[in-house]
Amino acid sequence: MQILTVLVLVLLLAAALWAGWAGRVLVPADHVGIVTRHFGPSYPDPAFKEINPGTAKGVHARTLLPGGIHWRTPVLYSVKYVPRVHVPPGQIGLVRAIEGRNLTDGRTLGRHVDCDNFRDGEAFLLGGGEQGVQVTTLAGGQSYYINTRLFEVSMEPRTEVPLGTVGLVRARAGAVRPPERRFGRHVECNSFQDGQAFLSGGGEQGKQLAVLGGGTSYAINPALFEVITVDNVGSSHEGLTAAHLRDVAISEGYTGVVVTLDGAEPPEDTESGTVAPRVPGHSSFRRPWTFLANGGQRGIQEQTLGQGTAYSLNPWFVRVMLIPTRVLILTWQNKQDAETDNYDADLGPIVVNVQGFDLAVTLSQNLQIPPRVAPRLVSQFGNDSDSDLGGLVNDRAPMKRFVRDVLGLTVAGYFAQIAMTSSVLDFLASYQDVRKELTDRVMHALEKWELGMLGGTLGSFTPTDPVLLERLKAKFYEEMRGENLGVSLKNAKLEDLIDEYRVRQEARRVALELKEEVALLGPDNVAMIRIVREFAKFDVPEYIGGGDITQLAQVLPMATMQDMLSRLRELRTGQGIEATPGREELTENVTDTIDGDEAADDEYDEV
Repeated sequence: MQILTVLVLVLLLAAALWAGWAGRVLVPADHVGIVTRHFGPSYPDPAFKEINPGTAKGVHARTLLPGGIHWRTPVLYSVKYVPRVHVPPGQIGLVRAIEGRNLTDGRTLGRHVDCDNFRDGEAFLLGGGEQGVQVTTLAGGQSYYINTRLFEVSMEPRTEVPLGTVGLVRARAGAVRPPERRFGRHVECNSFQDGQAFLSGGGEQGKQLAVLGGGTSYAINPALFEVITVDNVGSSHEGLTAAHLRDVAISEGYTGVVVTLDGAEPPEDTESGTVAPRVPGHSSFRRPWTFLANGGQRGIQEQTLGQGTAYSLNPWFVRVMLIPTRVLILTWQNKQDAETDNYDADLGPIVVNVQGFDLAVTLSQNLQIPPRVAPRLVSQFGNDSDSDLGGLVNDRAPMKRFVRDVLGLTVAGYFAQIAMTSSVLDFLASYQDVRKELTDRVMHALEKWELGMLGGTLGSFTPTDPVLLERLKAKFYEEMRGENLGVSLKNAKLEDLIDEYRVRQEARRVALELKEEVALLGPDNVAMIRIVREFAKFDVPEYIGGGDITQLAQVLPMATMQDMLSRLRELRTGQGIEATPGREELTENVTDTIDGDEAADDEYDEV
């Protein structure tokens, strides 16, 4: 009996030793142990049929981790070692729960449960974890000890949005938005990386107002959000292109006129051409939910986007039209093929018909559109886009219509008016008047748009009819001939005046010499000497012979000869010269000559 007892004890001890050794569990590094109980009662909650949060029959949610010795009863339990889950950098882990509560309220994603990133399966099940794809994802670049019998983890790439572009977001899950709203309600959810915050905050299905900025990547659950980028835009069916997703960059010399595609309806009494008033707080339309919350109206906005800046805007929400603010030089002339897209493409050459004759004229006008005027211009002259997509649009149609309908019609109307009331010669002769009146007309037309004149150039009028051209040439030649004759007449008068002054100059010189001679010899003696000089100028025989004055006396007048002999006799005898008939008159003439020359000299100096 004692031997039997000892044998039983030995067998029990051996069984215990075997059980202790066989039940020992050592989980390898980088692995996790999944425990399964083969016998015993089932878990009381029928929701957990295969995997339960306790120690009942079936797969246990709690796992065994490496780094220690675990013990489970042999035969009753079995442990399977599986590698831990590693999510590579640049990817996220999308989790699907195999066990859990059923989804309710039409939801397609399991709500978030605090379970240490799915490491604590027991906490997941007891915390109300739901079956199916989970709203919470696993971050990349980490490893997780996860019960792979409870959770399946698939790898998904992080959402990359290239620099200089935006990512558009459409929610696959969430509340159903009202039909009158185009976009889902905006919810702050860390750029759509916190899916549970989106759903808990009342996020709605469909297009979202917020965009993802470029130059970074996002850990976004692809089961909750569809993200459209330039890399996958071809697969979307929204009519989007890569151009729609690029940042809106306003070049130098332009302003951006914003057209919102959503917002409050303008008042019914709004006049045509009116633009929507400014709304504060939306950061240049980067925060469209603020724009809508503050009563922003749909349509063309008063606020424009400044040049030299790039804006990350939602092309589902806004369209931006480029309007030039630089100085434009508009010309009325024949356009080359390369110029057909210019703002002045509709301005052809100006031909004025006066009295049946065609006169061509060239015209150029400088124009500059201030940013504050650009929205009204777009509103009045419209745009050709009928798409419900936005983005940056370089539509030249509004500016071309403005140039054609305002400047073009103003100029054409003015020339048509003066052509009916002018003759050809009057029209051609009134160039300066035409230039001034045309400038006034254009200035008045621009003032209605709060625009100012920056200058322009009106070319000459050129006849296109050869007959009129020849007539005008003939008239021109006659005018030139008349001008030349006038110049010749003027020159002749100047030459006469010059001769007159030269004579006066010579008279002055002679008067000065006479004045000096009179002062030296006396007026009577000077008069006598002058008379002798005059005698010397008379015609006389070339030869007078005989050695005396007889022959000279024969050729001189008798009276003159007698007076001369008398004067010489007086000079020879040294007697004073007495006045003789006519001598006082001669002396007065000499004095008058001197005084007259001095007066002439004064007049010459004045000239």
